[in-house]
Amino acid sequence: MTRKSLKLAFIAVCSFLLVFSSASFLPKKAKAYTSNTNLDNRVIFQSFSLYQPYESNMYDELSKKGSLLKEWGITDVWLPPAYRSFNMARYMEGYAIADRYDLGEFNQGPNNTKATKYGTSDELKSMINTLHQQGLKVQEDLVPNQMLGLSGREAVYVTRTDNNGNLFKNPYTTGITTRIRGDLYLAYTKGGGQGQAKYGYIKEWNKKYFNGTSLQGQGIGRVMTDDNGVPYRYFGPNSKNYLPEWLNEAAAVNKINTVDGYLSVDGWYAAKDAATTDQYWKPMLINYAKDKDYLPYMSKNGFATVEEIVNGDNGKIADLTNAYLQSNPKYGYGTEEKTYKNDNSGIDDQDQFLFVKKNGGTLHNINNTISGNNEFLVGMDIDNSNPTVQKEQIHWMNWLLDTYKFDGFRVDAASHYDKQVLLDLADVMKEHFGSNEENHLSYIESYSSAANDFENKNSNPQLSMDYALYYTFQNALAKGTNKQKLSTLATNSVVDRNGSGSSNATPNWSFVTNHDQEKNRINNVMLNLYGIKTGEKYTNTTPKSFENLYDKDTEKKALAIYQDDMNRVDKKYAPHNVVSQYAYLLTNKNTVPTVYYGDMYQTDGSYMSKKTPYYDAITKLLKVRKDYAYGNQKVTNYTSNTSPKTAGQDLISSVRYGKDRNTGVATVIGNNPKLDTTIKVNMGSSHKNQVFKDATGFHSEKLVTDSKGVLTIHVKGTANAQVKGYLSVWIPTKDKVPTLTWNSIKSVYQGKTAKVSVKLTNSSSKIKSTSYASSNKAIATVDKNGNVKGNKKTGKVTINTTITTKDNFVLYSSKQIEVKANQVTLKANSAKIKKGKTTTISVKSSTDKIKTASYKSSNTKIATVSKAGKVTGKKAGKTTITATYKTQGGYIVTKKFTVTVK
Repeated sequence: MTRKSLKLAFIAVCSFLLVFSSASFLPKKAKAYTSNTNLDNRVIFQSFSLYQPYESNMYDELSKKGSLLKEWGITDVWLPPAYRSFNMARYMEGYAIADRYDLGEFNQGPNNTKATKYGTSDELKSMINTLHQQGLKVQEDLVPNQMLGLSGREAVYVTRTDNNGNLFKNPYTTGITTRIRGDLYLAYTKGGGQGQAKYGYIKEWNKKYFNGTSLQGQGIGRVMTDDNGVPYRYFGPNSKNYLPEWLNEAAAVNKINTVDGYLSVDGWYAAKDAATTDQYWKPMLINYAKDKDYLPYMSKNGFATVEEIVNGDNGKIADLTNAYLQSNPKYGYGTEEKTYKNDNSGIDDQDQFLFVKKNGGTLHNINNTISGNNEFLVGMDIDNSNPTVQKEQIHWMNWLLDTYKFDGFRVDAASHYDKQVLLDLADVMKEHFGSNEENHLSYIESYSSAANDFENKNSNPQLSMDYALYYTFQNALAKGTNKQKLSTLATNSVVDRNGSGSSNATPNWSFVTNHDQEKNRINNVMLNLYGIKTGEKYTNTTPKSFENLYDKDTEKKALAIYQDDMNRVDKKYAPHNVVSQYAYLLTNKNTVPTVYYGDMYQTDGSYMSKKTPYYDAITKLLKVRKDYAYGNQKVTNYTSNTSPKTAGQDLISSVRYGKDRNTGVATVIGNNPKLDTTIKVNMGSSHKNQVFKDATGFHSEKLVTDSKGVLTIHVKGTANAQVKGYLSVWIPTKDKVPTLTWNSIKSVYQGKTAKVSVKLTNSSSKIKSTSYASSNKAIATVDKNGNVKGNKKTGKVTINTTITTKDNFVLYSSKQIEVKANQVTLKANSAKIKKGKTTTISVKSSTDKIKTASYKSSNTKIATVSKAGKVTGKKAGKTTITATYKTQGGYIVTKKFTVTVK
C-alpha cells in the first residue's frame, strides 16, 4: 500500500507573543528582555541552511569551530530543528517534523539509520558541551506548529478552507466557494515515532490533537460507497457492518483493511479462501463497482481478468495499483480543489482542510494567534488550544532544555498558533534560568506587526523579529533597480533610528537573510526552469505545479545558477549589496543581529567547507561589532551628485560614537554606482584629530578627523559583485596623526595670482599627490599647482586641498584667502594752487598695470583737468577731481583728488 505524504516548504511567519496579563492593582511584571548594552553585545550565528547535504556531520564539524565563532564575535548559535524529519521531505530538516523527541537517537532515518541530517543525539550533546566550554550559548529551533509524515490514517470530516479557516474561494479560478464541506477524508493523523512514544507526554498523536491538515492528496473519493453514496462500514465479524456481498467471506474472518471502519480504495482484502489462507490478499478495487477504470487499466498491464489478479504476483499488483491511484484525480489532489498558486515559498499556502464535525460544525478553537488569523501553515496543524497539547508542549520544552542543555529557543512560525504556546514558553524559560534569563535568549520568528504589540504588552519575554528591516534591506539595497530611499533603513524597522533614534526600543533580533528567504530565491530559479509563472489564473486545464514537478536535479541546477549569480555584478536572483546590508546590521544599536550560514558558506556544500564571496567582508564586520560598535547611534541623510535635492535618497551614514576614543564606527552606505561626492561625518569631539581606516578593506586610504571630530569622506560609487553603490566602515586607529601646514599667503588682488602650498608635518612619509579646489570660483580659482587667481568678485574664499601620502593617508585641509579689489596709490591725494597755476595728478603705485585713465572735475569753474591729469586753477574755491583708472585686467579703480584754489 502507498502512503502519500506532505512535503514541507514552510513560510516561517512568527509572531511575538508572550506573557501574562496582570490585574491593574498588581505590580507590573518585570521584563524578561530589555534593549541595553548587554543585549547589544550578542550576535547570533544561524548555523545551517536547508540545502546542506545529508552528511550527518554538522555536529562534529561545528564543535570544532567554537574558537572561530568566538574570534568572529559570535555569542549565540542558532541550531537547526534537530528533530527527525519524515523521509519524503524535500530538505530532510526538522521543520518537516515526524518525531519531536528523536534528535538522532532512534533508527528511524533513511535505511533505518540513527543519525539525522545533522548527526546523532550523542554528537549533538557533545557539541553543545564543547560550545559551552568556548563560552557560547546554543538555541534550538522550536517547531510547535506542525507534524508531518505521520504513518497512521484516521477518518475525519473536513471542510476546504484558506489559511485563516475561512471557506475556500480559489482566487485562481472563478472564485466559487468550495463544495467540500463536512466531507469524509482519510488523513494521515496518527503516529509520532519511537521518541514520542518513549519520552512524550502524548505518546501517540491522533486526529483529536489537530485543527486540520494541508491537502494530503488522498482524494475526497477514497472512501468506498454504494450507488447512493453511503459509505461501506466494517467493524469486525458478527458486528453491524454494511458491506457489499463480495466481502462477506473476508468479513467473517476479519480479513479486510479499513480506516476507522471505513473501506478505502487503496485497501486490500482476502479475496479467496479467506478462512484457510492469507495467500490471496488483493486490492478491493477488483470488485468495486463504482470504479470502472481499474480493471481495464490492469488488463492493459498484463492482468486480463480478475482471476489473473487474484492468482497473480502481489508485488507487481501493488506497484500497478499504486500507480493507478496516483494517476487518478479523484483519488488525489484532483478532488481536493488544489490552488496551484505556485508561490516561490514552494507550497500553496491556501491549500488547507479544517477538521469539522459530521455536520460541518466547528470542532476547534482556531485563530487565537498573535494577529487573530493565519492559523494554518503546513502539514498537520497542531491544536495548541487543546489543554492536553499544551501540557505536551511544556513537557517537550522542558525535556529539550534538560536533556540537551540548550540555552533557549528560536521559535518557528510564531504567528500560526495559539498564543498560549508563547506564554507557556515564557514560564519555562523563567523557571529554568530565573534572574539570569536575559543571558539565555529566546527569539521568535514572525512577519507580523502584531508580534511587536504582543511582545510589548507582555513584558518582552522573547525577542521580536525585525522583519520590517529585512524587507527594507530588500527594497533599498538588494534590488538592482527601482530602489527605495536609503533613509528608510532608519525608519522602516522595529527600532526608529532616524536622527538620534529611539530611546525606548523593543528588544529584537534582526537579519539580512535566512533559510526561508534563500529558499524562496532558489525556488524562483526553479520556477523559471520549469516555465511556471506564479499567481496565474487558469480555467479548465490543470496548470503546471511546482509541488508536482519538484525534483532534485532541477534544484541542483538552480543552486548552481544561484551561486554563479552571487558572483555577478548585475544579479538576477541573488540580492545585491549583501555586505552593505551586514555593515548596517552589525553596527546597529538596539538589536541582536544574526549572520546567516548561507552568506558565509556555500549553502549546498559540505558543512562549512566552501566560503562565499562575502565571507571575508562579513567576518571583518563581525569583528567591528565586537571591538568598535558601541555608544549612541546617529543616522544622517546626505544629498549627492546623483540626488542633489533629496537627502538620503542614495547616501546615508550611521555613526556609533563609541564608549571611548578607541571605539566607535562610521558606516557610510550608498546605493548608486554613479555617486561622486564628498561628505562630512561627525564622529564626536572625543575623536578629534584621530586617524580612521576602512574596516572592510575596500578603501586603502586613512582619514583624519578635524579639531571637532569631523571626518571628511569622498564617496565614489562602484559596481562589483559585493557592492553596487558605495560602502565604507571607518574605525579609529592609534596611528600618529600627520598634519598639514600652509604657507603664509592670505590674500590676492583681482586678476593677480598668489601661490599657496602645504607641507606635511608630524610624519615620516611624503606627499604623493595634491589637489586644490575653490569654494567660490566667482571670487577665485585655483589650479593643480596651488596658484590662486583673484577674479572680479571680491571677498573671502576657501581653498580646499586633498593630500594623499605615500603611506595612504588622505588628508583634507582648507585655508581662507581674501580677494581684494585692485588699488591705485597717488603721489598726493590733494593740492593747493593759485588761480591760473597747474598741478598734475600722478600715480605712485598700482596693483595692476594701468591701461587708461580719465579725470573729471566736480566744479570746472574752480578747476579743470586735462586728459593727462593736469589740473588748472580757475577761481578761488575747493573742488574734487575723480580719477578713473582701468587696469590691464579690466578692473576699474577710482580715486579722489582734492584741489584748493586760492
